[in-house]
Amino acid sequence: MQRSGSTALYAGGLLLFIGFIAGSVIGIAKDQPSLGAIIGVGVAAVIAVLLWFVRR
Repeated sequence: MQRSGSTALYAGGLLLFIGFIAGSVIGIAKDQPSLGAIIGVGVAAVIAVLLWFVRR
């Protein structure tokens, strides 16, 4: 829920999507696309949570 007058919140979903795609691409290059996708989403989730704490 956004407070009135506050700035827009960061889009954590976009970070997760970018992490998934980037991790998959790196994983394909290393012949481990599933592991790359999991690691990419994990890293992106940590970044999204950190951004959420900073904006809070």
